[in-house]
Amino acid sequence: MMILSTILLSAATLQEPQQAEVRVADLKAHIGFLTSEELEGREAGKRGAHLAGSYIENQFRRLGLEPLGENGSYRLPFALRRDTAYNVVGILPGTDPELSKQYIAVGGHHDHAGLGSGMSGAMGFPYEIHNGADDNASGTSGVLELAEYYAAHPRKHSMIFMTFSAEERGLLGSKHLVQSGILPNDDILFMVNLDMIGRLTNDKLFIGGLGTAKELHDCLDSIFEASELDLELDDRGEAPSDNTSFFHAGIPAMFFFTNIHDDYHMPSDDAERINYVGEVKVLNLVQKVIAKLDDESSLTFRDHGGMGMPADFNSRMMEHYRNISKRKSMKGKLGVTAGDVVGNGLEIKSVREGSAADEAGMQGGDVLLAIDERNTVDIMALRRALAGGLKGNEIHIKVLRGETTMQLTAVLK
Repeated sequence: MMILSTILLSAATLQEPQQAEVRVADLKAHIGFLTSEELEGREAGKRGAHLAGSYIENQFRRLGLEPLGENGSYRLPFALRRDTAYNVVGILPGTDPELSKQYIAVGGHHDHAGLGSGMSGAMGFPYEIHNGADDNASGTSGVLELAEYYAAHPRKHSMIFMTFSAEERGLLGSKHLVQSGILPNDDILFMVNLDMIGRLTNDKLFIGGLGTAKELHDCLDSIFEASELDLELDDRGEAPSDNTSFFHAGIPAMFFFTNIHDDYHMPSDDAERINYVGEVKVLNLVQKVIAKLDDESSLTFRDHGGMGMPADFNSRMMEHYRNISKRKSMKGKLGVTAGDVVGNGLEIKSVREGSAADEAGMQGGDVLLAIDERNTVDIMALRRALAGGLKGNEIHIKVLRGETTMQLTAVLK
């Protein structure tokens, strides 16, 4: 794994803002950083989410977007119950003297479920890292790639690029942003929300919110009919995502979404499972939508409410919950009680008879140094090392017994 400073440096210098199209290589670079274990699942208000916000800010600065925050900052703070979270916003001026007074907004949330916190909707075990590649490093990388493209090819309208925190807490970041007065809400022509656009399967894509402006179907239906993608279109303006906050503020808002899957809010939502070529297809369609609506001088907002989601969303979610319940029943245990930190490890106070640790030959008084090469320097590290273990999983344990270092193998029970 690259050290964090190296990742930040290399990611901030991906390329000059002159690309002609969205690129798989750049999506991989963005998602690779956002899902690195050092960001610990990007839980809102925590260190990982702050690092994600700083990364996005560096990208916006590199592209020459204009900041909205104080002292040239792109990060806009807002209060959570016990923490501070940050939205990240940059502005790209338009080229038309009149149309540039209005804005096209593109956004997606950058937070995720962290280390298994129930507060952020994590569905894995406590202390498992939920990297959130599709949800929503995919959407965040889409915002960054579109910002990259339009910085080199500005539109007639000005553009707002933004990523939100605390979406997983109930759309708190986007709600705060639209209610804060810092955005030109009355002058936003429309908003595009990118959430979970990285798992395109059989070219199926959902687009919601098409009834939130009177003109959207007339403008866009021909583009959708000509698309290579298998599109499911919905007029309703609400969803469990950030387009809802803009819709409630009277702003036409569309929602691009490749649907739920088995890794939703699970530790397995990793970068290698992203369909990068598919995400390029989604973003190419977004570009066509933006190009078409860029010619419009106004859109007529329609209060077309209701939860606009794919027709099979609920059935998929119920199946997902059943699979999670099965996994929870398979949680594996080592069977030790940890004591004090001793040197670079944890003293084992006791070993339960008949447990995985007992059968592996662990004893009370051993100092546990590592599990599967993850150093167990304190109780939190031990919890993290065992977090994703299921019954039947084989783990490799390093212990110090007296002055002898021993390698043991245990099968979790």
